Amino acid sequence: MIHSPLCIYLLDTSDGPILIDTGFAEVFLNNPDFYKGTPLDGALYMYMEEEHRLPNLLKRADLQPEDIKLVIATHFHSDHSGGNPYFVKTRTPILVQQNELAILDDENYSPPACRIKNMNYQVIDGDYQLCDNIRLISTPGHSPGHQSVLINTVSSGYVLLCIDTALTEANFRNNVPYAAADPELAAASLKKIQTIAAEYNAFPIFGHDEKQAKTIKVYPGFY
Repeated sequence: MIHSPLCIYLLDTSDGPILIDTGFAEVFLNNPDFYKGTPLDGALYMYMEEEHRLPNLLKRADLQPEDIKLVIATHFHSDHSGGNPYFVKTRTPILVQQNELAILDDENYSPPACRIKNMNYQVIDGDYQLCDNIRLISTPGHSPGHQSVLINTVSSGYVLLCIDTALTEANFRNNVPYAAADPELAAASLKKIQTIAAEYNAFPIFGHDEKQAKTIKVYPGFY
């Protein structure tokens, strides 16, 4: 077993705050044995506490869900889109890849909170330049419509959020995709972000790297 931490990302932009992913589904709140009796029993334990609920995370930055101008959904797995219900009533735009919408009816994909149909989805298909400093990169394989994000920050230059295209630095450096629904697509996506990281001299942040998680800047730190 390995410890697999995760992050959500808040972008402070001239048009307002943008959120990348929304974290755990609340069915995991103080319930690490959620998967007991399922095919994932003994293989996956989700550790979520009250402080990890999306409103409490945003409160640390003096924000509420209604303050978020845009959510970038990298994919709809249970640890990346669990806070989506907070954006149903706000009608906040959720930017998502077309292929990821195909899983909204798949009960085995993630909890219902992660697969809500009546949201303000803004659908894209492939790489997408959101603005001068934010580029969405289509990286399918881990999931059908997975996407990574390249950001040109004011203070630190380019940062590449690999998300689950590269869960760890070892995956990234050794060309080994992991936990992929489609290994061939995942391998191609991994090479794609390696090329982009080299082209822009970008600092890569990996999706679930325990060692890196101890060193990267977290709020109130920033890049």
